[in-house]
Amino acid sequence: MELKYLVYKKEELEHGGHPDEDARRLFARVQRHGITVAEISEGSLREYFWAKQILPELSLVIASTEETLKEAEALLAAALGYQNPDFPDEPLGRVDYVAEGLEEVDVSFLERVYQRKHGIPWRILETKRCYLREMTLSDLPDLYRLYEGEGMTKYMEPLYEREEEEAYAKAYIRTMYRFYGYGMWLVKDRVTNELIGRAGFDHYIENDETLLEMGYAIAASRQRRGYATEVCEAMIAYAKEAAIGYDKLYCFVREGNAASRALLLRLGFSFQTRTVRDGKDMLRYVRPLL
Repeated sequence: MELKYLVYKKEELEHGGHPDEDARRLFARVQRHGITVAEISEGSLREYFWAKQILPELSLVIASTEETLKEAEALLAAALGYQNPDFPDEPLGRVDYVAEGLEEVDVSFLERVYQRKHGIPWRILETKRCYLREMTLSDLPDLYRLYEGEGMTKYMEPLYEREEEEAYAKAYIRTMYRFYGYGMWLVKDRVTNELIGRAGFDHYIENDETLLEMGYAIAASRQRRGYATEVCEAMIAYAKEAAIGYDKLYCFVREGNAASRALLLRLGFSFQTRTVRDGKDMLRYVRPLL
């Protein structure tokens, strides 16, 4: 399932009766990606979808009024709230994503709004040999096989028993991914789609300070081939470019994990202090993101 239609009501994307120029430029970019732009000049969303035989679940609605957002919600269509100055008092709290303007909105952003609505995992970034994407519950069998591999849990915690892990994964997908837009992702081979590791960002609270932590683990069959370096370099670049609100990146490793310690130094991290985490002695490394 993918985004096929971008739908809006004419009056909701105008300012003082004139078309929004940023919207016009956005529509031109969207159409170049094969997405049909549909303008409704009168009537309801339901009437329009019915008349044009368009499936709402293949559409994203840009709306500036609560009424239109309610219509989209009832039809199970994805929606993006738009704060149009001509509708200053409209509550847009019925939608997960709101744009103050359309000049910064691009096709990738619209696709991610659509994917979030329909539970489609985001593909976060790509490297030369891998891609990183969000996990889903259907990935759990592959995750268990990954964690059963040689040495995978030597320096990190194993997965929970299946029922508990599934509950944890549901909550993680619903909260971490949805609220922050990042988290721990799957590392997959770009050619075979094989799951070869996990990597990403998480939060760790230490002495009342919330730290942005980078984590990574690569299957034994892919180690000593530069995969961890490739993935971590891409994540560091992502953390800088995405401006996710932190000026430092931390990593915690066990003293016996010589390979990870060497990797962190190559990546520009420096040793900061020893600490205890979950009852284990750890070394804390830090790297600036500015």
